[in-house]
Parts: sequence; structure tokens; C-alpha cells
Amino acid sequence: MTKNSTRITAIKIMQQLLRQKGSLSTLLDKYNSNEKDEGKALLQALCYGLCRHYEQLVFISKGFLTKPLRKKDQDIYCLILIGIYQLFFMRMPDYAIINESVATCDQLKKVWAKKLVNAVLRSVQREMESLKLKLDAKPELKYSHPVWLMSMLQKDWPDDYLAIMQNNNLQAPMTLRVNRNKNTVEQYQACLEQTHLHANPGQLTESALILSEPALVDDLPGFYEGLVSVQDEASQLAVALLNPQNNETILDACAAPGGKSCAILEQASGVSLFAVDNDALRLKRVEDNLQRIQIKASLVHNNIIEQAEIWQQEKMEFDRILLDVPCSATGVIRRHPDIKLLRQPEDINKLEPLQQDILKAVWPLLKKGGTLLYSTCSVLKAENSDQLKKFFLLTNDVQEIPIKAPWGIACEYGRQLLPMSGSHDGFYYALLQKW
Repeated sequence: MTKNSTRITAIKIMQQLLRQKGSLSTLLDKYNSNEKDEGKALLQALCYGLCRHYEQLVFISKGFLTKPLRKKDQDIYCLILIGIYQLFFMRMPDYAIINESVATCDQLKKVWAKKLVNAVLRSVQREMESLKLKLDAKPELKYSHPVWLMSMLQKDWPDDYLAIMQNNNLQAPMTLRVNRNKNTVEQYQACLEQTHLHANPGQLTESALILSEPALVDDLPGFYEGLVSVQDEASQLAVALLNPQNNETILDACAAPGGKSCAILEQASGVSLFAVDNDALRLKRVEDNLQRIQIKASLVHNNIIEQAEIWQQEKMEFDRILLDVPCSATGVIRRHPDIKLLRQPEDINKLEPLQQDILKAVWPLLKKGGTLLYSTCSVLKAENSDQLKKFFLLTNDVQEIPIKAPWGIACEYGRQLLPMSGSHDGFYYALLQKW
């Protein structure tokens, strides 16, 4: 594949993202099969870069487009954004970026756009230093976040919101969860070293290794034999907090893709684990992970609220419940930068009642004396401590088990991790007990 054809694929992906038709990960999976290895790397670099720096690129483009392009010419608009991104962030000669961008107009069958693309990119090239000063003058542009999201972060974390946005734009490390049923962390670290993969132990859990550089799972020793899994260290904390015991009955209420389900079964033996998810394709990923690690669970394809009603009628009860509710995913933006494009403020308003409904639905399934771990990969208080505050006002038989830990920030209820450079994602946890 030529660079121009990869650029056209990037344009197609960006168009679909801007039309809210898919996510970056699903679209890359769809189009990557058409690319050779070099093309895949370039395609991923372009798409991730465009999403990470989208607010900046839009701001710059507006300064050189006398009027918005027509809807049918969104491909040319995306081409211009790609060119601006390459001028600012990729190590390529400026002349090559501009020439290849102009040439792409021929492949898009829009020869009329060649002069426009050339003029915009040459203007950006000339004014790059002054443009950098303008970007640095406003935090929403400097850190390339939509204003509504920056405002929420600033309200919730006035001392940390700039660091959150800065870390959201960094590449997240690849973190492994070592299956300590099959080997120790030290043993697996030595296996990595033998294959010239370097890793350091995590700081939050006893099972984590953080790779110095990302690697293909095919290159991880024993991956397909279940010796290790890929899972962020903040996510790995779920099992340590839930603290499953041997022979218990446990519910993973929103289970896909299954990392936490597998970790529960790795930690405790004889567990009857029920993993529920309403997405059949995502539930298949849970099944695949279970098979790879050679452990078993009961998989249930259903909406958790509906399933909870069924189990209530059947008098089903659980010793422990892991409730990782659907959320805005604002704690994992660095892994999924398209969240900044796809998420809208009204999405938070829709998620809040859903999270509360799920929490209320599963609570009756918890045995007296049992524990429920509420978690999200969000950094917004509306989805986290505020949700718990509402639940405590409505529920008589609940008490909080305070999480006393050296990590994160203590909230009114629960504990919040913010995304950290070279370390964990943003996650929230609250531990509840039924009395």
C-alpha cells in the first residue's frame, strides 16, 4: 500500500468517526486487514494522532478556510486535518507532506481541491510558530480537549485537571497481569528478558508487569497457554479489592471483555462465577479469554437489569458482586482518544440514571454480609462518588467499607485513580457491604 492509499483509509475512518459510526478500535480492525505492516503502523499513527489533537487541528484549519467545506467534501476536510497533523507532529519533510496531500486529491477524484489543500497547508507551514503560541494560550487547545469536558474536569479536579488532560494525550503503557497460578511475577519477568522484552513490576498490585515498549501478544511467552494477560494495573485492582474467597458464588455483572472475570478465577479456587453482558460479540471475548486461560464460568447473555429480575424471582444470591458499570470512559482517553470526539455532555446525563438503575437492580442479589465493588473507568464525579451518595440516600441496608490505600484520592465515597504518565489509567472504586 502507498502512503497516499493509507492516507485515504485514514480519511475514511475519520469520516465515520465524525458521523458517529463506530469507534476507532473497531474501525481500525475493519480496515487494517487491507494494509501491509508498514501501512498499519502509519494508519494507526495518523488516526490516533488525529483523535488526540483534533481540537487543535480544527482550530488551525478554521484560520485558513474562508468558509466551511460542504458536507459532501468532508473527505477534503479530513485530508487537510491529516496534513496539518503531519506538519506539526510527524517527522517528515514539509514538502513531502504537502505534495502527498495534494496528490491525494486526485485519488479522491476531487482535482478542484488541489489548490485549496496546497494553499492551506503552505499557510500553516509558514505560520507554524505563531500558531503554536496561539495553541499554548488556551488550555482547551493546548491539551486538545472539548470545552465541555475540560469544564467538567476542572470542576471535579481543580488542582489536577491540567495534568489529567496532559496525561490523556500520552501513549499508555502496555501492562500485563501475570497468572500467579502458573508462574510468579519474577519468573515471568525473567521469561520476558530471555525474549528481549523488558518490564518492571507495577506499583499498585502484586500481579502487574509494565512493559518498557508495547509488544504483540504473539511475542509474549506463554500468552496462549494462559501464563499472562494484557490488563491495565488500575483495572487489576478490582480483584484485590473484591477479595474473592474459595468456593464462593460471585457475579461479574458487566463482564466483557473478561479480564476481571479471569482474574477472579485465577485468584480463588472453586468459585462459581456468573459473567453477564448484553453484547453477544463482547461476551464471546469473555469466552475466548476463559478458554485461553483454561478456566470456566457461567456466561449469561442478557441485560443485567433484566437478568437481575429473573434471579430475584429465583432467589439467587451472590457472596460478592463486581459491578463495573457502563460509563463515559473518561479515564481511558489515552487508550481511546476518539472518546474526545464521540462523547457528548448529554451522554453523561444518560449514563447517570442507567448506572443508578443497574446498582439498584443488582443490590438485592447480594447476600447479607456480602460485598459489592462498584467501579468505572471514568474520572467524573457524577458517575462515581455522586452515584454512591445517591444510592446511600435510597438504601437502608448498605454501609461503605472504606478503601484505605496508598494509591489514588479519597472521595466522599470510594477512591479515585487519575491517569498517570507511564503508569495506570483513570479508575474509580467503592466497596459496599450489605448488613
